[in-house]
Amino acid sequence: MNLIIGDDFIERTCISKEQMRKFLVYYQGLNTPKPFKGHAGIKDFVKRVGCLQYDPLNVVGRNIDLILQSRLDNYEPYMLDKLMYQDREIIDGWDKMMSIYCIEDWAYFLRIRNKRKTEIEGILERRNSSDAISYVDTVRKYISNNGACLPSKIDLGGTKSGKWGHVKYSSAVMDYMFNMGMLGVKMKINVQRVYDLIENILPKEIMEMNDPFDSDRSFYKWYFKRRIGSIGLYWNRNGGGWLGHVVSDKRLRSEILRDLCAERELIRVEVEGVPENFYIRTEDSHMLADMEQNFEKKVTFLAPLDNLLWDRKLVKDIFNFEYSWEVYIPASKRKFGYYVLPVLYGDQIIARFEPEVHRGDKPLIIKNWWWEDKIVVTDEVIHEIMECFTRFCGFLKSSGLSDSSYDAIFGK
Repeated sequence: MNLIIGDDFIERTCISKEQMRKFLVYYQGLNTPKPFKGHAGIKDFVKRVGCLQYDPLNVVGRNIDLILQSRLDNYEPYMLDKLMYQDREIIDGWDKMMSIYCIEDWAYFLRIRNKRKTEIEGILERRNSSDAISYVDTVRKYISNNGACLPSKIDLGGTKSGKWGHVKYSSAVMDYMFNMGMLGVKMKINVQRVYDLIENILPKEIMEMNDPFDSDRSFYKWYFKRRIGSIGLYWNRNGGGWLGHVVSDKRLRSEILRDLCAERELIRVEVEGVPENFYIRTEDSHMLADMEQNFEKKVTFLAPLDNLLWDRKLVKDIFNFEYSWEVYIPASKRKFGYYVLPVLYGDQIIARFEPEVHRGDKPLIIKNWWWEDKIVVTDEVIHEIMECFTRFCGFLKSSGLSDSSYDAIFGK
């Protein structure tokens, strides 16, 4: 690594692709030994990356649980649920997509909630369901009098929405109120949200916080820098890491990133063989050196929507791994499978596998396993894979791998 002061007096550093891979793995807490531990470790990790993307599908755990089991030893889903719905230290909200983030960020997201409000009003109008908005006061009064509830507990009639919309007005209006910040999620029953008034969920000091930004531009600087921290080291190229309100505007993004570099909030990074400008938060740059002393080669199974995998083009260019989450692709058009997890070994992604839906303590069934090209399957690799499956089965409360799984992984 070389530190350079360029002609524009902006700090830059140069690294190789291998160094970038190691940094991303290290920054994301995917290295061994695991840097995050217990309930406190969950919040520490969420604070580092800003948000974790939520998805309700549960094949071998929810996406968020798969993210956390890869970062924390002995992680169990109740640990996150406790932080969210008992301790109230982490909250459901909109960031890149539907996500979770620390409650301390609530006031900072005022502008995003306002944009979501406008966006959903447009969606409801296109679905001929704008009448749902007229029920905001009705729902607020109902919850105030009766307490937190599922949308199904309030009968407001049916909407005119199509295939992808809400069937009931109660679902549409409560989703609208949630996104604008009037309601929060008190708890979840399976994947269903139980809503309550946000003032009943957030601590008084959080609710009373004023807008922390004196201008939109101040917010942009905070939000763009925060998004880079969600990945750790990221480029100024349109992609999965820049999805969402504001950050997807490349013209604005380029202006803000340059300002942040000039203010020494970001450092520009050049990666050998990749013709893009990369950026790292200044406070994270020490990890470029730390990773060299704290990096052991172990196997980890990645979640489909893991922060490391947000930008598929970045993953292809840096890890030489092409990945697509194929759950919404017709079966006949899938290249691999319905729910496929990448396999990380050290700083390389060496394989992927498709598990069966798992419930209870039955053996875990692996339907298919695909090694990446040119991967040399040594005894050490096999050992680390089996060690990871031992941990993974412990997370699932499974009795272990089925006999057919060994055949799928290692061949008959």
